[in-house]
Amino acid sequence: MLSITKKFSILFITGTVAISGCYYDKEDLLYGGACDPTGTTYTGTISSILKNYGCVNCHSGTSPSGAINLESYTAVKTSVTNGKLYGSITHAPGYVPMPDGAASMTSCDIKKIKAWIDAGATNN
Repeated sequence: MLSITKKFSILFITGTVAISGCYYDKEDLLYGGACDPTGTTYTGTISSILKNYGCVNCHSGTSPSGAINLESYTAVKTSVTNGKLYGSITHAPGYVPMPDGAASMTSCDIKKIKAWIDAGATNN
């Protein structure tokens, strides 16, 4: 029969291992390797990111939220040019943080958008 001290030790060790198993909350660490924004394109990456986060759901149609339309390349390019897209997704001061009422974009997705913007935000 196990003594109370041994039972407590086993319980403590088991709990410590279980809690430490949830340590990594960073996407890059969870899925191995760093984010690679190389080769990011509007059609292959950016439009999917905007759809996956629900950006297009609110920012499209005849009356898009905040008068910001993100349903086409031309419309997204406008938000890139005026700085609203990047300012909003990075929650920069002076911009409305997006996505509204939802989890922030992952750092990897933000890096992909930034790489695309820095490369000229082309339509390819």
